[in-house]
Amino acid sequence: MRSFAHYVTAAAVCWIAASAHSLTAQAPVAQPPTSQPPAPPQTAAPPVSAAPQAKTEDGIPIPDAMVQKACAPCHTVDDKQQISRISFRRNTPEGWQETVRRMVALNGLRIEPQAAREVVKYLSNHLGLAPEEARPAAFEVERRIIDYKYTASADAESTCNKCHSLGRVISQRRTRDEWNLVIAMHRGWYPLVDNQAFRRGGPAPRDVSPDGRPPDTRHPVEKAVDHLAKAFPLKTPEWAAWSATMRPARLEGTWAIQASEVGKGPIYGRMVIKPLPSAPDEFTTEITMIYGRTGQRVSRSGYANVYTGFQWRGRSGIAADEDSVLREVMFVDREWRTIEGRWFTGGYDELGIDVKLERVGAEPRVLGVERTALRAGASAQSFRIYGVNLSASLQASQIDLGPGITVTGVANATGDDATVTVDVAATAAPGARDLFVGGSSRAKALAVYDSIDAIKVTPAWAMARVGGVAFPKALAQFEAHAYDNGPDNRPDTSDDIDLGIVQARWSIEEFAATYDDDDVKFVGQMDAHTGVFTPNVDGPNPARRGSRNNIGDVYAVATYTPEATDGKTPKVLRARAHLLVTVPLYMRWEDPGNPR
Repeated sequence: MRSFAHYVTAAAVCWIAASAHSLTAQAPVAQPPTSQPPAPPQTAAPPVSAAPQAKTEDGIPIPDAMVQKACAPCHTVDDKQQISRISFRRNTPEGWQETVRRMVALNGLRIEPQAAREVVKYLSNHLGLAPEEARPAAFEVERRIIDYKYTASADAESTCNKCHSLGRVISQRRTRDEWNLVIAMHRGWYPLVDNQAFRRGGPAPRDVSPDGRPPDTRHPVEKAVDHLAKAFPLKTPEWAAWSATMRPARLEGTWAIQASEVGKGPIYGRMVIKPLPSAPDEFTTEITMIYGRTGQRVSRSGYANVYTGFQWRGRSGIAADEDSVLREVMFVDREWRTIEGRWFTGGYDELGIDVKLERVGAEPRVLGVERTALRAGASAQSFRIYGVNLSASLQASQIDLGPGITVTGVANATGDDATVTVDVAATAAPGARDLFVGGSSRAKALAVYDSIDAIKVTPAWAMARVGGVAFPKALAQFEAHAYDNGPDNRPDTSDDIDLGIVQARWSIEEFAATYDDDDVKFVGQMDAHTGVFTPNVDGPNPARRGSRNNIGDVYAVATYTPEATDGKTPKVLRARAHLLVTVPLYMRWEDPGNPR
């Protein structure tokens, strides 16, 4: 578990928050500011590394007329059609969009919305990333709140993560000169960064290393640049191979949806993808989904770009419901058979759906089930099976859940789902069961259990941010899973059986971090039924001692009472997770012209 101080520091983490919609349907353009960039103070420390020398590496030619027209007023174009700075880096679509936004907001670039979109598309396709390069940093563009640790270089991590996620760094490729220029840009715009991150906080080391080498007296930023230039160079074998074979992905057709949303459970459905006649890398989508646990059905329509042949950036929503809009960040596999990623929304993108799409052919396919656990010794237990191309005349004899489970009936069968009734013998072995349905199967579709012995809350920790006055709020979503202790009948061991989400009762309790702690009174409210925590407003609170902000540490607590069996009174089960409610994310890397 991370400390409170760690997450208060993490409040300065700067995520790339450029929306996928603005890459595709909204102009990434703002009015140029009236003020000039701040001049560094006269007392600023001298450079910690030598000024970049003349260009020593060739860049990537950019013959595109639109890009040259937009960029040439400030960037030089040489006889190889290399554009200064731009030809010497590669990035994600979000990274290139942020560059265009920054040029508009800080350097007076004037560009029409459609031209801005075309520039971002060209740069993303021709100066982008290969799949092997983009995957390690997928959490950044998918906006996942994770505790990421960059282990390849402690100096690079400590230098960069003082202000932003390492995902922002490892999703770029640059020449050594370009990495040096990035450091120069940071020092020019943010003079305090020298003392905060770039320079050593004490005297140079004196001790000779065990192998006899002299001490490395370089500052952290110098060692970081050396690592980044070697680990993330402009030209790589991965990019050379991918750019040679890259083409628009052919995604037209029907795709099966297997998804999950924290607090709501599994989601199943279909997505129909159609390419635009005028642009083979742009698509419209029609989505039908059903939430397995509740049966709620949702229809969505959307639009997407696929950059660099595999990077899906889209947006979908329910007609006439602006609050339903989800941004889509996914990755297409090389065989064009699966597409995986995350759909998200919210001021901090904290609410979202993990999604996997698989191309649908003529064969039947089981996607999942309504309930994920069956009790041993109970009869007439019913649940729905979800899939595609299932038989409308499905018979009990075509369904197999393994020893000890007898399928006694099938009702309401369609091509997409069917209601199944089963008897589970008292002697049925506890554990996960594979489901076979008419020639298709689903591994570990559900589990057999003797008793519900415990519940656990996921995620084990979460972070929310106060807001609503000057900044948006960042919510936190929890869910509770039930567990059977498994064959060894001991809790928290490797054979415990996950029985899926249960409908718990939610509350918050004090996390005693200081003497006479009272955070639980001020940090916010937990929805007792959904597990959604909504933080309090930002700003000083006169009702609190010292007019402190509404931040603090609490526990998210779930309680659950299993159904009674054999006439015995069930035990009330309880579990909890750490919830940190902290300050708004003051440093946001979206829309530089935004006065926030």
